[in-house]
Amino acid sequence: MKKTVQAEDLYRLVFVSEPQMSPKGDRIIYVRKRSDKKGQCYYSNLQSIYIAAKIDYPFTEAGKHLDLMPRINPNGKQVLFVRVKDDEQELRSISMFGGESRKLADFPRGEIRDMRFSPDGKQIALLFAKLKGDIPVEGDKRKEPVCRDIRRLYYRLDGHGFIDEEPAQLYLLRASGGCPKKISNTAFDITQFAWSPDNMQLAYVSVDHPDPELHMEEEDIFILDPGKEKLTKLNKAPGPVSMLKFSPDGDTLYFFGHFHPNYSWGADNMDLHSLDLKSGEVRNLSAALDRTTDMLTLGDITPSFVTQSPLISNDTIYFTVSSEGANPLFAMDLKSGSLKTVLEGPECIIAYSASADGRQLALHLAQSERPDEIWHLDLAEEEKHLTRVSFNNDKYLEDLNFRPAQRERMQFKDARIDVFLQFPPDFDESKPYPLILNIHGGPRTQYGFTWFHEMQYFAARGYLVAYSNPRGSQGYGKDFADAITGKWGQPAFDDCMAVIDSLCKRSYVDNKRLYVTGGSYGGYLTNWIVSQTTRFRAAVAQRSISDLGTFFGTSDIGWDLVSEFKGTPWEVPENYAKWSPLTYLKQIETPLMLIHSENDLRCPMEQAERLFAPLKYMGRDVRLVRFPESSHGLSRGGRPDRRIKRLELILEWFDQHS
Repeated sequence: MKKTVQAEDLYRLVFVSEPQMSPKGDRIIYVRKRSDKKGQCYYSNLQSIYIAAKIDYPFTEAGKHLDLMPRINPNGKQVLFVRVKDDEQELRSISMFGGESRKLADFPRGEIRDMRFSPDGKQIALLFAKLKGDIPVEGDKRKEPVCRDIRRLYYRLDGHGFIDEEPAQLYLLRASGGCPKKISNTAFDITQFAWSPDNMQLAYVSVDHPDPELHMEEEDIFILDPGKEKLTKLNKAPGPVSMLKFSPDGDTLYFFGHFHPNYSWGADNMDLHSLDLKSGEVRNLSAALDRTTDMLTLGDITPSFVTQSPLISNDTIYFTVSSEGANPLFAMDLKSGSLKTVLEGPECIIAYSASADGRQLALHLAQSERPDEIWHLDLAEEEKHLTRVSFNNDKYLEDLNFRPAQRERMQFKDARIDVFLQFPPDFDESKPYPLILNIHGGPRTQYGFTWFHEMQYFAARGYLVAYSNPRGSQGYGKDFADAITGKWGQPAFDDCMAVIDSLCKRSYVDNKRLYVTGGSYGGYLTNWIVSQTTRFRAAVAQRSISDLGTFFGTSDIGWDLVSEFKGTPWEVPENYAKWSPLTYLKQIETPLMLIHSENDLRCPMEQAERLFAPLKYMGRDVRLVRFPESSHGLSRGGRPDRRIKRLELILEWFDQHS
């Protein structure tokens, strides 16, 4: 008899990422990560797939370490990667033909954030953030200083902690190893970079502003010639940039971005642009799509916010967007501007890379039907052949009784809303089921075609789960995403209630057993919902926001709310108060569980505490669960036992109030 999804299945699932296609197009190197029950942590190694034979085998040894960031030398003979062991990074190299890996270079203490081979394969450019000299170190461990003298606004980051590193800079290193050479000197982090096709120059992105922390989205592009020690700032309007890529002839630089900095995060599309390096002309190539190139589909085994890099082959540029719950692949003819869909879905392309001729693609693909795997896409033939080439989770699925989520498109008076429905595995339409409304964070992200462990687990316990993309989500155009700017509770609240109204008309939905949960912005909206209606029998607000005014000062990026609410809490206090659930505290009667991580720097612990103590004082049914040592991303990257406990607690609360 097949089993249903359990919370502890997290120990059985395998997580894939970072597929790298070999120059010849015959092999794929990727990262295979697993959770370790004994150590309550994650380990990973590199795997190698021979595409023709579909043979998948360990490329680096499995052990108590994380092997990450594989990069294949254009000569096809060398693979570079980062090994993390005991919280220390090491740059390593291994032959493409196998054998033992070796340490390639010594770096000072710090963090390697990205690395790329030069097109001729002779050099490596690395983005590296060096630990500040005044941070005490004892042996191999960083110590806490006597005190922290904070004089900057941007001094900590959720999931990272205090920013004890210098601004990330570019370093050069011979592919054979040696001593890394620092070649840049910026006052703020370099975030993106790319090699020119002649191996002589590097383009990079950084904020060039005297007060960068208040202008973090006003990014500029620079061209650096290390040999001539020449640096050129390109004439581009300020705005965020998430990718750089040279044209094969080196005359054009392509980038993802927009020119409305310091506007509401995610409300504008990150479009594909071209920048003519001779004339300086900048053109928006993807404006007609009205979709963002950012990878914004959420999941708990699928990584989100993965940096995308387009591919160029035969005057065609290939790129992905976030659209209606999917991440399709498009091809644009650079001469005519014509656009066609290469891979539409329903699925999500999380990451991709190509062979030297651009005809063979390695894909990290997410689907509703199975946990993420690695796929191969052949563009050489007129008919595109998409083939799965990794089978890490097949044995797990063979033992499992589950149903893929299905998408329904609900048309309401004001908007068309996509809703993903997860049914119990042995669903019987003649029976009534309790319903959970699960709300995504962001807020400008999207739920989509991913195999979602959390939704599967809730459904396996007898719940119907609805997770939708109300207005404010990305993937449906700029106006749709911008609809909640300055009014976070609306129209998202109306859309969520309209979804519930529609579902409650169905005979298999138990109208008296409705529940709501969500994390981050979804936690905020959960708090907002229970402050506006008593329709739900119980609620769980995770890593939530209750008071926008205090969030401004306590979050690692709280001051970004200025762009959302058109001023600071002391300039427009009425805007912050109007849209803060705490303002309507007395109206909260729904039994409420607050789940929060004690090291959450994005939505700090005090946001949950500001609700818990007053509600408890008033005698309301409220419960606070604190997870020690955990950050904002607990649900998708936290310690395995804590991720499992979180799932169990949510259903325990809902079951108690059935």
